[in-house]
Amino acid sequence: MGEQSIGKIRQPIVTVLGHVDHGKTTLLDFVRNTVVAKKEAGRITQDIGATDVKISAILDIASEYLKNIKDKIKIPGLLFIDTPGHLAFTAMREKGGAIADLAILVIDINEGIKPQTEESLKILRKFRTPFVIALTKIDKLPGWRNTGKDFLINFREQSEHVKREFYEKLYRIEGELSNYGFNSAIFSEIKDFTKEVAIVPCSGITGEGIPNLFTVLIGLSQKFLVDKLKISGKGKGVILELKKDEKLGNNMDVILYDGTLKVGDEILVELAEPVFVKIRGLLKPSSLQDIRVEKKFVSINKISAAAGVKIIGKNVEKVLAGANFQVVNSKAEKEKLLKELKKEQISKEIEEQTEGIILRASNLGGLEALINLFEGVRIKRAKIGPPTKEDIIALESVSPENKVLICFNVENPFRDVANSKGIKVIEGNIIYKLFEEFEEWREELKRKEEEARKQKMKKIAKIKLLKGFVFRQSNPAIVGIEVLAGILEEGAKLINKEGKLIGKVEQIQREGKTIKRLEKDGRGAISIPKVTIGRQIKEEDILYSYISREEYRELKNYEEVDKELLEEIKEILNYL
Repeated sequence: MGEQSIGKIRQPIVTVLGHVDHGKTTLLDFVRNTVVAKKEAGRITQDIGATDVKISAILDIASEYLKNIKDKIKIPGLLFIDTPGHLAFTAMREKGGAIADLAILVIDINEGIKPQTEESLKILRKFRTPFVIALTKIDKLPGWRNTGKDFLINFREQSEHVKREFYEKLYRIEGELSNYGFNSAIFSEIKDFTKEVAIVPCSGITGEGIPNLFTVLIGLSQKFLVDKLKISGKGKGVILELKKDEKLGNNMDVILYDGTLKVGDEILVELAEPVFVKIRGLLKPSSLQDIRVEKKFVSINKISAAAGVKIIGKNVEKVLAGANFQVVNSKAEKEKLLKELKKEQISKEIEEQTEGIILRASNLGGLEALINLFEGVRIKRAKIGPPTKEDIIALESVSPENKVLICFNVENPFRDVANSKGIKVIEGNIIYKLFEEFEEWREELKRKEEEARKQKMKKIAKIKLLKGFVFRQSNPAIVGIEVLAGILEEGAKLINKEGKLIGKVEQIQREGKTIKRLEKDGRGAISIPKVTIGRQIKEEDILYSYISREEYRELKNYEEVDKELLEEIKEILNYL
């Protein structure tokens, strides 16, 4: 890389995130003047896009707001990443943290905060990423009139009832945001952008609010990011996606976040088994086009950060999405980097905690992201590379809630073996979905354990022998009963009011059918061996379930137990 590149200001990397179908891609489409959203299945972003917007284009879009400061703007533009969910913050990571410098959180004004919005807010807070809220779909408000691209001018032209509805929805969303610890306000009312999140109402259909959105993004970049955006050294980046087509063969889309790449460079891809790729070609989409759909790429010899670029080269087919890479310039540097990578890998890996799940990832960045994402979950082992036989053996001895193997972007040769041993296997290449599936599985496990616990819980009952319903006096005694409290279960031992053991319920019948239990207010007939009605028990007697002292102590912890009945039995048995 030429010395003249060091110290230059690069584009901020801006990720666009939010709930499904709140208008993320449509918003960028208006800027790109493309139809990416319409070409996608279900109009939902299926992969990662990178769009380079030069400062000249931004000045055209937001000329009214930026014309007075255009000579002071230092950044060369903005590089947008349109991601599925939270990929730019979790799977795609550079050494110092999330790859994104800025974020746009898209919220539909008519729907407000949804589950993925909530997840986005948690991640934005975690990484302390400056962000702006694009309050989309204002064109869908009943009666809204679009007269131009500037939101503030348009808003003045709206009728009073439309303004009222707008403010009702805006204040509701501001209230929801405050519940997550964010103070927010419409962008035109903010005095201090360090204390409040700017809300920019806009539409990806009409383009309204887009000039205002770009003005806020440029303002935030100029004020808070310029010192962080200096190109500091050789080329470094993250692999977005691997592709193969008839014309280009194997190729990969990458984000270059520092330094320079040029044809002929060799890059080290940081995987469990590091891969060296010799760059044979660099292809870049034309400005304002999305790297996912651009068909006419421009061949270039050199590119500087920040940029989305397609790489053709030797060994491309061996790399994996989400891996970090950097340029190596000599054999000595190659050896040094390999040692550093191995040392860093060992320092980041977790080995042999007594309890916990096992994490596996294809590269160091992915492993860091997994560990970060599963913060608060006990981790037994976290390593780079595919799972091993030792992982399976280790998971056999852990508690049920930790019998989990998470595989991010790695092959799993032990899937069937793990399943046969009751180990939950969760695998895939979209990192936040791994965590979502893990949470769902644990919730289901808790539900099943709770159900099993309730089934095993000792049932207690208070019953009355009904007058006139003695069907057999003995061998066994059969008598009609009513359950006054609790649940009478087959096999229950019965005591009288003095605490004397009477006998055991051998069978319960109701309406001619044998049943396992009879609930409160239920009537049926029970058979009790080794007692005679008229001697040990008689009609209209009140009987209780017998419980041991240990069973009493355990039952005190169950919310479902009739506490009044439990205390009554305790008094009869004289337990402390």
